[in-house]
Amino acid sequence: MSDKPLQAASVAPPNRWVAFAILAVLFLAATDTTIIGTLLPVIAGSVGGGQALFPWLMSGFMVAMALAGPLTGALADRYGVRSVLSWAILVFLAGSAGAALSSDMLMLVLARVVQGAGAGMIIVLSYASLAIIYGASQRGRVQSMVSIVWGVAAIVGPLAGLAFTHAFGWRAAFLINMPVGLVCLLVLRSKALSAHVRRGVAVDYLAQGFFALMLLGVMVALSAAQVGLSRDSFWSMLVLAAAGALLLVLRVMGRPQASPVPLAFFQQRSLAVAMVIVICGSIGLYASITLVPIALHARHAIDTAQTGIIVLLAALGFVVSSAVCGMQIQRVGYRSSMLAGALALVAGAFVLAMGSTSLPWQAIAGAELLIGLGMGCVAVGAVVLAQNAAPADAVATYTSTIQLLRNVGAALGINALAAIQYALESQHLSNDSLRSVFSVLGPVFVVCALLALLLPSNYQLQPAAVPGQPAPARR
Repeated sequence: MSDKPLQAASVAPPNRWVAFAILAVLFLAATDTTIIGTLLPVIAGSVGGGQALFPWLMSGFMVAMALAGPLTGALADRYGVRSVLSWAILVFLAGSAGAALSSDMLMLVLARVVQGAGAGMIIVLSYASLAIIYGASQRGRVQSMVSIVWGVAAIVGPLAGLAFTHAFGWRAAFLINMPVGLVCLLVLRSKALSAHVRRGVAVDYLAQGFFALMLLGVMVALSAAQVGLSRDSFWSMLVLAAAGALLLVLRVMGRPQASPVPLAFFQQRSLAVAMVIVICGSIGLYASITLVPIALHARHAIDTAQTGIIVLLAALGFVVSSAVCGMQIQRVGYRSSMLAGALALVAGAFVLAMGSTSLPWQAIAGAELLIGLGMGCVAVGAVVLAQNAAPADAVATYTSTIQLLRNVGAALGINALAAIQYALESQHLSNDSLRSVFSVLGPVFVVCALLALLLPSNYQLQPAAVPGQPAPARR
């Protein structure tokens, strides 16, 4: 096959079975991000190795998932999505098999790290694959399907963990990935993905390594509280991140094409604006489903069932709005979609800023629903805008970039807000802590709504880039 870039229009009509297989492996990856929570009590009784490693079952998975994204995007754009997706599935299945066969906690943690790397690869490649085989004009509808998969996985994951544990034991929750993943692997050998363009620029593995060091230091430092890192270890991770960042900057200054994230991504105003909005929205969503229940439980304002309803409404709002916005974005455009999402975030944040002690839990649940609705529109708009702005040979790289910045930015933001809440709680200002957190987020979302006005009003498609020439800037 020629390595010359292909126009999106030349790609054959998508095979429905290929699309279904992509969504199926995405479902497996998404489910395994949440399934471990319901397995921990049983694992604790059957696997030795000490409880000190327990937090790493989740943190190790998430860190590996974040690290895998940038390199995956570069490899996919260089060697083709189909080949890299096949390897991603094999890595994920290897981690799943290792987890099922683990005899001690250390082995299980290492298997989860491998599984997390595979999941991170699958997530990036699923978004990119669907964007490629369906083309720019249908990407909004494709994002609707992807959002539904994430929503179902968020609900089914914990329930599936319980069901498999009670019926067959906790190891079955990992073994079930094997037959499903292998069937999907066979289906994805279809030629529907082989028409993806391949870039002439080689992957700079040294720059990717420096970037991985930086991300590793940042992600582990952010997880310090959850995994019980000492103060010395925390600062060591920050030094590692700074060293990785410095080496990366020096490398990219000498070879701009070596950048793990496309520099052209940040040169387009609309993408920069969308990135700011989606990061802020992610912070708001994660803050609402983590900090709010914790604060309310601490003062016995709600019971477990009400907590479940609050979190479920946020997830439901995200799924519904992302599905609707995905189907309508081609008609209403980026600006209207992301502006509507930002305004919903503003409304939800200002309700929560009124204070948890003065509001009935139903009002708080309504605010959570608004935040979920807002984030759904914002997330779909940002991903579709990035994919449509990408040159034809860089869809995977642009997709991995927006996912990475969204996740790392949200992690930084949520830790900053948690620090504010903890500081207020420690000073016996618990009645004001939640109000203060969302009093900060409310004005931030107002700024996001104003920024949304700078986005393109119409659904614009980016023409394929000419090899060796930069993509045209979007205004």
